[in-house]
Amino acid sequence: VARKARESVRRKGALELSGLPGKLADCQIGKQEGTELFIVEGDSAGGSAKQGRDRSNQAVLPLRGKILNTYVEDLQLKKNGNANKNGSDQRTKALSKMISSNEILTLINALGLDPKAQEIDLKDLRYGKIIIMTDADVDGSHIRALLLTFFNNKPFNKLIENGHVYLAQPPLFKINKGSKGIYIKDENELENYILSNNPNIKKIKKGSKEFKNEIEKEKSNLNIQRFKGLGEMNPEELWSTTLDPETRNLLKVQYSKDSKKDQNLIHTLMGNDVALRKDFIISNAINVQNLDI
Repeated sequence: VARKARESVRRKGALELSGLPGKLADCQIGKQEGTELFIVEGDSAGGSAKQGRDRSNQAVLPLRGKILNTYVEDLQLKKNGNANKNGSDQRTKALSKMISSNEILTLINALGLDPKAQEIDLKDLRYGKIIIMTDADVDGSHIRALLLTFFNNKPFNKLIENGHVYLAQPPLFKINKGSKGIYIKDENELENYILSNNPNIKKIKKGSKEFKNEIEKEKSNLNIQRFKGLGEMNPEELWSTTLDPETRNLLKVQYSKDSKKDQNLIHTLMGNDVALRKDFIISNAINVQNLDI
């Protein structure tokens, strides 16, 4: 009982010291192990998540709008031995960017970490899993990219390296069949669902005009609901599709074996080099099947 009381005081005290606004809906368990923080976009999704979650071990932090892009250009180390100075400059720039944003500070404080620390002690982390839960649309993807850019900054990249950062996989569609609902993750899964129920379409060349027409015809025969955002789901739907550990599908955020390649891609997508990003978009445009504009 005494230990439980101490944990409660510690958790409450950490929040009070950080001056967090009251938008973090914390969980009841006071230890890192087994607890989860869901980072969601906006109060609408936050409301459904707060109602649908398991309050004992799941916390919810709604963020307002698109957070700041905290990417800082990777300094090319000079040959004259200024590596330490350049590394320090980069860390200072990243830090000043991060603490200039209230939303980023709110997130760091909710995690129980110190924004000004050169290194983070994972013992201070208040949740075992940090789960980014954004809408399954273009804006949601952008917010997810901005959050991952933040977690890629030192020293917070330690959270990725140690397997604490995850992506939720909310469904984009619901197919209503009588009283039963089938949840579909994205356009590709919807196409696979149609093909599995209509073997004849498989005989048609994939990607051809005839194939696309048949897929669209089948879509029109189904009672499909498209979720514009997580806020459109009621708490029960959000729980069963995205929050419930028994039924959800989480993606763990991990670096690949080629970390230089990872950092080059982040530099291309989130850095200041517009021409580099334009070339990337043009060269990859052919692979885009569904563009939400």
